[in-house]
Amino acid sequence: MIAINDDLLGGKASGIESGADAQGDASTASARGMDVLLLAFQIHGRFSALLAPECRPLGVTPNEAMALMALVRGALPVSGIGRVVGIRPNGASVLVDRLDGRGLVRRTRSRRDNRVVSVELTEEGASLAAILSEKASEQLRAGLAPASVEEQRMLVEILQRLVHP
Repeated sequence: MIAINDDLLGGKASGIESGADAQGDASTASARGMDVLLLAFQIHGRFSALLAPECRPLGVTPNEAMALMALVRGALPVSGIGRVVGIRPNGASVLVDRLDGRGLVRRTRSRRDNRVVSVELTEEGASLAAILSEKASEQLRAGLAPASVEEQRMLVEILQRLVHP
């Protein structure tokens, strides 16, 4: 059986188990894939829950916070923000509208393709994103503290492979 302990996500067993044995067959691989998928959903939910109390006093939602933090590394198209936050393109457009209305981001149309809208942080948005990034980092450091530096490096490497196959 594959049983995954999610100490990072709350200190108790996740309840995600597969009936597959350790023979390495297709059903085992499929069960592991489902475990990873369900854990990814749990991590996203847990991260949103951890961010919520930090976001409220700053006047942003967890999704808005994730979008702002994603933009720290540079401009993204609206669709890219949707992918980072895990929402549909129309939801990403509404989210960007809210952030733009508050002066936290600005939109720029691509000169090569007028359909592509790039979003970047304003100075005020960058300041807020820096505060949010620090608060999120504190939460993640606490959650990852039991893992060694090597385990943390491996986790990042594996997650990067999942996101950028």
